[in-house]
Amino acid sequence: MKKIIAALSIVVVSATVALAGWLEDFQTAYEAENIQVAVEGALEQGIAPAEIIESALGIENLNPQNLVKALYCAGVNGIDINAAAKKYKISEDIVIAGHKQSVAECGDQVVDAQAYPNQNSRFFNPPPHGNGNGHGPRHGASPFQPEPN
Repeated sequence: MKKIIAALSIVVVSATVALAGWLEDFQTAYEAENIQVAVEGALEQGIAPAEIIESALGIENLNPQNLVKALYCAGVNGIDINAAAKKYKISEDIVIAGHKQSVAECGDQVVDAQAYPNQNSRFFNPPPHGNGNGHGPRHGASPFQPEPN
């Protein structure tokens, strides 16, 4: 029994040291370079996006929008980014702004066509056309002329 406890203790200590190692590397890269380099380094070490967000939010003066942008630019799936952002209370507006910034700055590197999965949000539902019943304008009607009552 003592051998099992000793073996488990070694595993726990090793995992703690590895965790501290990536976080130290992350903070060093952020301070020396930028958030993009730090995020890419963490992802290369196999750190999950949620762990990156959780740890990065503890860094003083870090803009969450830049963190989101860096994750998108590094090719992280939008669903993973959204789940982690929601878990750590990053607003949808910040996620949307970070995605837009990533598209503008990283272009083809952003692999996620559906950046934010809530396609039914207020940002994606245009008002119905026509007479308000959702069926569009009557056949032959001009969009510039009001429909008769």
